[in-house]
Amino acid sequence: MRRFVIIVITALCVATACTSTSGSSTSSASSISTSAEPVATLANGQPLPEGCTGTARAAQTVAFMAGGRAWAMNPSTHRLTCLFTTSDPGPFAWGPQGDRVLLGDFQIQGLDPAAPTLGALSPPPVTFGWGHPIGLAVVYTSTASGEPQKRFTDDGHVEALPGLPAGRYVQIAYHPSGLALGFILERNDRGSIWISTNEGQHPQRLVFAQPGTTFTSIAFSPDGTQLWWTAEHSGVPVLHRMDLGNRTTFTDVWQGSKGTSAQDLQIAPDGILKSVNEGTTCADRHALVISGGSATRAMPLEARPTWALGWLDDSTLLVGAGNCDQPTELFAVNAHVGGTAVALVTGVEQASPRTVVQDAPTSVPAPGSADIQAPPGGVG
Repeated sequence: MRRFVIIVITALCVATACTSTSGSSTSSASSISTSAEPVATLANGQPLPEGCTGTARAAQTVAFMAGGRAWAMNPSTHRLTCLFTTSDPGPFAWGPQGDRVLLGDFQIQGLDPAAPTLGALSPPPVTFGWGHPIGLAVVYTSTASGEPQKRFTDDGHVEALPGLPAGRYVQIAYHPSGLALGFILERNDRGSIWISTNEGQHPQRLVFAQPGTTFTSIAFSPDGTQLWWTAEHSGVPVLHRMDLGNRTTFTDVWQGSKGTSAQDLQIAPDGILKSVNEGTTCADRHALVISGGSATRAMPLEARPTWALGWLDDSTLLVGAGNCDQPTELFAVNAHVGGTAVALVTGVEQASPRTVVQDAPTSVPAPGSADIQAPPGGVG
């Protein structure tokens, strides 16, 4: 018997309370700082250029921090631009248009006059989701058990979302249309997955966990029709998928090795390939690419720990590699060609894709019928 229970819900409001003034799911960023100050060098062995002036180009989809400066790189040509300086990169999480980034203490740095630059906000977020498809807001919780709030990037004002349930928010993800929120919630030592409007109204529980199961990450498909999540069932990581037009059942897509953990789920822009990071500690972590129901290591010949940072395009995954106490090296990995990896830069402190969301959906699929009954016995 599966360890989820599916909750039948009615159609999600996307008309009245659902406005498009906020965005979508969070950009993926990973802290990869080291015990010693890293000295960043390019793949050809040259140090990073001096100074920090320039304008980022759309093709510069690799963003990273090194030596107090934020950089953008074209993974194909290795053309490099220094974007700005900062002493606190924080999560270094980019908005969905690659023109704004969330830094330490909830600072937001914009790259052009149309993008916002906002000062610090206290306390900083514990978990958050960038608004989609533009990045007009960030939904976050500032404490592990805090009430979710929304910070608007036009003027920085904050609004509470009192309609959402109480509990510990593990992850928040925006629907790519900007009209809904998905989130993992824990309370009373039980996990559950919910969906609501982008204003936190009409929250509906989709799935809840039985003892021995935890949810580790969630993501909407780029076309907005599916919700994907990773879970651990008594020490076995599993990837699941739910069609939002049904919501009475889900599919087991992939199962990992017993005794490991899989998290940091990310979906390629065309929705076909997925990535997770599997392992039990930093020392044995490795990035996996999932295609269909099969998973392969993103860099099978790499002896160091690896981790997926996000998708640069439909087939190219940004991967970090390095021992936990040493400078980190970045690679662009072609997930369709047996893990062919191109070295980009080493000695980085933080890294994240800086990609642009395109062709975002304009609605959230609703269940086909309010009369559909959940499967008996609590199985999905």
